[in-house]
Amino acid sequence: MGYTQAEKLQILLLCDIHEALGIQNSYDASFIREAVESENLWALEWEYHSLSTDKENPDDVRHVCDVLDMYDLLKFTYDHLSPEDQARLADEVTAFSPEYSLTWPGFDGNNEGNLMGIARMFKKMGRFNTQELGKNSHHPTYDTSERMLEVFLPLRRDFHHARGLTYDALKETLQARIHPDNR
Repeated sequence: MGYTQAEKLQILLLCDIHEALGIQNSYDASFIREAVESENLWALEWEYHSLSTDKENPDDVRHVCDVLDMYDLLKFTYDHLSPEDQARLADEVTAFSPEYSLTWPGFDGNNEGNLMGIARMFKKMGRFNTQELGKNSHHPTYDTSERMLEVFLPLRRDFHHARGLTYDALKETLQARIHPDNR
């Protein structure tokens, strides 16, 4: 979904009218305004299925969604490990810390602003509530998360709702955080 400048202006003016009239039982003018102003037009299709098209989600949206899902599943899996397996993971994964390694670091506000904006839109939509979606990592995280996703995405299909991922899938995904030159 894409709009011309004139269409964006019309939408924003309609949002102004909608808000001025205090209409409550219709579309969320504040949400629409934010989606249009931030160029997160994909969010309109996610929130309002009647606006849905057959277009794929933009690559950056897919990346953010996959990264947030990955961190949720890594934490879930770790929490379902036995204390012995948690200790073994700490020994086998370089620089492992449950607090740091299993928590999404955010995106860099200076270099990954678009990704940060997508995460904020997910927050406004009430998605991925287990993450702090407004986080600024203060360093680029895209390459690290891409390395992790390369390992994680093929293994995600083996996720089990009672235990999470396999121990090896968890370990391999966490090991991918470390750049190959530093392993």
